[in-house]
Amino acid sequence: MDEGLRLHIALCTVAERLAGVMESARFERHDGYVLLTFPTFPIPSFNGVWPDDDSAAGSLGEALAEVEAEELAAGVLTRSGEMPEVDAAARELGFTVTERIPGMVANSGDLGSPTDSELEVIRVETADGFAQALAVAAEGFDLPADFLAPLYMPEVTGLDGFEVYLGRAGGRDVTTAATYVVDGEVGIFNVATPAEYRGRGYGAAITDSAVREGLAAGADLAYLQSSAVGESVYRNLGFREVVTYVLLTRPAEGSPTS
Repeated sequence: MDEGLRLHIALCTVAERLAGVMESARFERHDGYVLLTFPTFPIPSFNGVWPDDDSAAGSLGEALAEVEAEELAAGVLTRSGEMPEVDAAARELGFTVTERIPGMVANSGDLGSPTDSELEVIRVETADGFAQALAVAAEGFDLPADFLAPLYMPEVTGLDGFEVYLGRAGGRDVTTAATYVVDGEVGIFNVATPAEYRGRGYGAAITDSAVREGLAAGADLAYLQSSAVGESVYRNLGFREVVTYVLLTRPAEGSPTS
């Protein structure tokens, strides 16, 4: 199977399983698209429409209206160059802000030698450990801890195949990451390093360690959606961009284009 398609199917599977345990979440498969809402995690990429192809264009307005009726900021997650009709329909509906999100994969043959680092990587297993990982993630993403807390609830961290990691250096928690192994793929999520600890290779080291553990656990492909900041880090580890996602959202209220 094409690696880009594997990545997309894996993301859908993860979202569906998360929706099964997160409060009031929805994950619905329709002809040509997926509709999802995560009220406790209100970011546009997890509240909106993930089209499969251009057949979703005609249903886009009705689907997005459902999401926005829940007073959630909605998004349309397309794949660059593959869905021109969906892109046009979204823009006509006012979803004119675009964000490029590289979809990247790696297998064992892509990885180089293990990252050389002073970092001690710990697999989190206790409530205190999850609270520490949440605190590091919140600081790394510059978000309130309450915003990210739903992703560290026992219902999520207890999912079979879901792991959270903490990286420690000099006795301090300096970075974190999470993985989810499902159906032969390991997804990498929530890689975060607080600003004061950046530039020392900690994010690369914890990602490298988590990927290798996921591959050792039975996965044969690692995947992630990269931020602009993390893209070069992941490329240096051996990840390859196999699909380019584009997140379409409405302009922020009060912006020049709103």
